Amino acid sequence: MLKPIKKNMIVKLIEKETVTKGGIVLAGPDAQEASRGTVLAIGSEVELVKVGEVILPNWQKAQHTKFELEDFFVVHEDDVVLVFEDDETSA
Repeated sequence: MLKPIKKNMIVKLIEKETVTKGGIVLAGPDAQEASRGTVLAIGSEVELVKVGEVILPNWQKAQHTKFELEDFFVVHEDDVVLVFEDDETSA
């Protein structure tokens, strides 16, 4: 697994649903649409975010990486815009 250092964290993008329960295909996400991510690992100096939390990072500052054919992002703690307290209300 990836191990972030200092104030960095490993984040996995939460993929948006593209088909409704009724089978309706939704249009692709808008380029400006905010996307959430799940924190998988944190560096030793991260103070405000915990593993498992759902966050909204500044994706333009995130570093994309692949590990074992999966996409991950390295996000600095200062680039976290907000933490969702209740993920169900943020959908």
